[in-house]
Amino acid sequence: MSNQPSVVVGVSGPTLNDPAIEWALSYAQSLNAEVELVHIVDMSWRSTPATFAEAALLAAERELRDIATQRAARTGLPVHATVLVGHPTRLLVEHAASAAMLVLGTRRKENLGQLLFNTRATRVASKAGVSTVVVPNTVVPGKGIVVGVDGSELSAAPLAFAAREADRTGEPLRVIYSWYAPRPWTDGQFDGWPAEPEDEARRILAEATAGLAQTYPDLKVQAEVAFGRAASTLFSASEGATMLVVGSHGRQGFEKAWLGSTSEELILAMPTTVAIIR
Repeated sequence: MSNQPSVVVGVSGPTLNDPAIEWALSYAQSLNAEVELVHIVDMSWRSTPATFAEAALLAAERELRDIATQRAARTGLPVHATVLVGHPTRLLVEHAASAAMLVLGTRRKENLGQLLFNTRATRVASKAGVSTVVVPNTVVPGKGIVVGVDGSELSAAPLAFAAREADRTGEPLRVIYSWYAPRPWTDGQFDGWPAEPEDEARRILAEATAGLAQTYPDLKVQAEVAFGRAASTLFSASEGATMLVVGSHGRQGFEKAWLGSTSEELILAMPTTVAIIR
């Protein structure tokens, strides 16, 4: 591998991950980056025969090398193939630690098996120390890039990424600030209970989007305050969109995997391609 920035793609099979590979190639071209296709031969199951690893390794190396050669010839990008043996989540996270972007393929949730598959992508994304894009294997044509902001410094990076992607691809950008006032569990009447977002919510949204017009004069930006929990409002807003961009608060490891963060909920639901920007 050279000193160029790299985009790492987790590949579990050539058919399943084609949309993920294609997205990675397009993004890599915008960065002048190289692409590394990584497949992990899963040896984390105790019942796996020892002879399986060698046979699976050879087959995966042959097939992934062919895919890399084809994509390199078509795009002119440096495309490499890497096959490792071990625990898929741990090895992929470690291997992508210095990448500019980690890209994963997954499935739209249609049944329990696909929900479990999305759980694997969620584990990788939650543990990865780099920004991660999760691409469904069935890409439904959409329009627009949706990004969630919350007024924190951490939401500046997702917004910047979303704006660059929208400008690069010619898509409109929709910026969502989720506003929610949970009602008490009792049925009593509460005078003064908020029914409309406060001026603070609108101020946060205005400050977050300030400067976009100057930086991207041709970019169409729609900014709105949406009522509801962040995961719900972003899911609804991104149905029919090309991509949904969210941030990550950076917690690592097992603890984060069970905290029900917005980004993890959205990967499990998979309304469209989801980018988690660190």
